Amino acid sequence: MNVEKSLHPAIAINEAYWRRLAVSILSHDTFWNAVISMPMTKRMLELSLKKCEVCNRTVLEAALDDYAGKADKKCGGCNGFYSQVIGFWVEFLRRVLGFKREKVAQLLTDRYARNAVLNLVESFAHFGIKKPLSLCAPFLVVWDFTHRCNLRCKHCYSNSGTEQEEDELTTKQALDVVDQLAEAHVTALAFSGGEPLMRKDFFEVAKHASDRGLYVSLASNGTLLTKEITTKIKQAQVNYIDISIDGASAKTHDDFRGVPGAFDGAIAGLKNCIEADICTCIATTVGKNNLSELPAIIDLAEQLGSERFTYFNFIPTGRGSNHRDQDLTAQQREDVMRYLLNRMSAGCKTTILATAPQLARVALQSQGSCGTGEVTMALAHMQTVKVTKKAVPLGEFIGGCGAGRLYCSISPQGDVHPCVFLPLNVGNLKTQQFKEIWHNAPLFNAFRNRANLKGTCGACQYKFICGGCRARSAAYHNGDTLKGDPGCLMSTKK
Repeated sequence: MNVEKSLHPAIAINEAYWRRLAVSILSHDTFWNAVISMPMTKRMLELSLKKCEVCNRTVLEAALDDYAGKADKKCGGCNGFYSQVIGFWVEFLRRVLGFKREKVAQLLTDRYARNAVLNLVESFAHFGIKKPLSLCAPFLVVWDFTHRCNLRCKHCYSNSGTEQEEDELTTKQALDVVDQLAEAHVTALAFSGGEPLMRKDFFEVAKHASDRGLYVSLASNGTLLTKEITTKIKQAQVNYIDISIDGASAKTHDDFRGVPGAFDGAIAGLKNCIEADICTCIATTVGKNNLSELPAIIDLAEQLGSERFTYFNFIPTGRGSNHRDQDLTAQQREDVMRYLLNRMSAGCKTTILATAPQLARVALQSQGSCGTGEVTMALAHMQTVKVTKKAVPLGEFIGGCGAGRLYCSISPQGDVHPCVFLPLNVGNLKTQQFKEIWHNAPLFNAFRNRANLKGTCGACQYKFICGGCRARSAAYHNGDTLKGDPGCLMSTKK
């Protein structure tokens, strides 16, 4: 079906009016909840998730295929009225938000994006539409696969070392966890640690996750990424590798990592991944001791051909709690956010990401009344994207910090936590099902309602688009996860 030609004339003729109206509507979650609560709407949402007996696609998947021009001609039962209705709304929202049609069509045919869309629709039917959004399954789960590690990093949130901890999940239990995540419609699974490659069954479990349709990534210190290991990672269908580099020189990095030669090993591992055509990222935890090297680290990422660079917020937890003096001041963090935004705007060859929820707020404030019409908005857990200013209302639905809402973590023992930097147990996968924990954990439900925030974050006008970092709140407020983030400039002003 050609959605362009089938648009209602009122939308096609007076698009500017409808765009202004729709952007206004996007700002009001009460309106959308009223629409979703209507019996007809709920029935359509439920119907869109039902599978066709002929082609084994849901009605929603068939409609997205139609929109992208990839209709299944063998199945005539999926290309009917509901497909046209769904296509109409996809096109309507695309026009409202100013996205290019070919990019939307390309995105909707990606299997991981498709899984995320199914998750969203199921979430709308279950939770309604809130600011920020709550999901039936997290977009991202970070799994500390082991706490064994061949390095001894000063800022390690997990106190990882050479000894294996007791009660780590067995291979059989790990494969079961993967099945639970896939059945819950989790989009992405990141193996972290420790050093995940210290477990011999990593490749088996990672391959199983990929086979189950999860987007699989690996966070590594890079020193074990030989050509042989990189080949095995490629064969396991790992999509993306995140390599920690905390300095532009061996001196700074090795001091962070606690082992001489760690820098050279990480660079060699990074090059091996790039040579194997695996998407790579340089990840840097920024503190006062390496702050001045941040521009040079991003330069290094560009020079080596790393596709991404991620700024990691320093969180004083684990061994990092002994180095609070290295935490950036609120003004320094603000300056870093502005530097990253300027670097993005200048056309950096490497995509820049950040785990600091303040990035979306700083981007919005930087735009101002004389802006370019584009805003850098944080998506999901830490992804960033440039969008037109018309899409800004979506930022409040995406909502900055995603702990317990868009994202969670799993320990080597199967404990579920809101975040790797916030190791508070809300359930264990040896005795409970992941979906049960995700839906019912009281702490997760508390994070899903920004009215629960206290202190400066609770009073902040940007609490929906940012929300502050819950792990930093706990680290600086004696375990209270709902207070203000002292690393935010808005906090110091109040």
